[in-house]
Amino acid sequence: MSDLQMGLLAIGGVVVAAVLAYNKWQEARFRREAQARLGPDHDDVLMGTAETSPLAATASAGAAASTPASPAADRPSGRRSEERIEPTFDSTETRPATSESASSAAPILGESTDFIVTLEASEDIDGEALIEAAAVPLAGFSKAVRLEGFDAAGAVWEPLRPGARYTLMRAGLQLVDRQGPVSDGELATFGASVQQAAAAAGALATVPDRSDAMARAAELDEFCSQVDILIAMHVVAAAAAFPGTKVRALAEASGLVLEQDGRFRRRDDEGRALYEMANMDATPFRAEAMRAMSVSGITLELDVARAPEPARAFEQFRELARQLVQALEASIVDEKRHPVSPAAFEQIASQIQTVQRAMAARSIPPGTPAALRLFS
Repeated sequence: MSDLQMGLLAIGGVVVAAVLAYNKWQEARFRREAQARLGPDHDDVLMGTAETSPLAATASAGAAASTPASPAADRPSGRRSEERIEPTFDSTETRPATSESASSAAPILGESTDFIVTLEASEDIDGEALIEAAAVPLAGFSKAVRLEGFDAAGAVWEPLRPGARYTLMRAGLQLVDRQGPVSDGELATFGASVQQAAAAAGALATVPDRSDAMARAAELDEFCSQVDILIAMHVVAAAAAFPGTKVRALAEASGLVLEQDGRFRRRDDEGRALYEMANMDATPFRAEAMRAMSVSGITLELDVARAPEPARAFEQFRELARQLVQALEASIVDEKRHPVSPAAFEQIASQIQTVQRAMAARSIPPGTPAALRLFS
């Protein structure tokens, strides 16, 4: 081997060694930076750390597990509920009742919550024509689909109405629900499907950029995962089981009504659920069966994001728990059967107020139509 070849080999070895060393240094630097950002000392700006927040996540999605001081569960992002909520194709939806702070005239679709495709026609189109044209192409999406038309006389968007005529319409695919964010592929399919429906109805559809919608979906899903909290506590018998008749009487005296799914619910004047009461062993309550039923424990739940004014609802929730404990000679425990202290109640109340303020600042107050859509 010549001196030149040996020299080239030596230089090559030095270069390879330098590259390897640089890669190792970069890897170590990135690891240190990641640990600094995501390490155990990192505080969640909204919820606090697992050690300090009574609403810290301690279980998998849909579970109501808790720490001794934390009878609550957070639903992780991406799949925030075990039970699948089937999507809907909704063109003539009657708007859910809203609180005084949320106008019932507000549009269903919103830029922050939906991927919106605008449709324009050169002549008025009957709303029913687009509804029929969209029925097949817009069926089967994993997120809710809604159609709206612009009422020129009232200068407002409204759900498409058969018999009403529009030159400006829009179709929206919800970006996020408790199953997680929409996918880019589904957005692409939705855009093409709306164009197909528009052509069949005699309109032209303009599909917006998907990358912006994907960024909004990811950011919104992250926010929703932070505030998606289920408060769950159990009232358990100290000795003998509770008579079913007494449980029912106490629930009804506190304004709860037994519903078809076997759970008691307290609702506000507009029909929105505030909190609920269930049999701890998962056996549904039935009116006739409760006459002979014995109950070893009762589960109380409050879905923070879906409850209107959850801070106030939690005060009622707490009063119900106190009444049950007193009347049934019972105790309040979390999922691990640890007693729930008065201090824990205060911590939870404070954190619910934090969540309520954060959602209001995001223009998604708990219990409003926008919140009910996102947390479905």
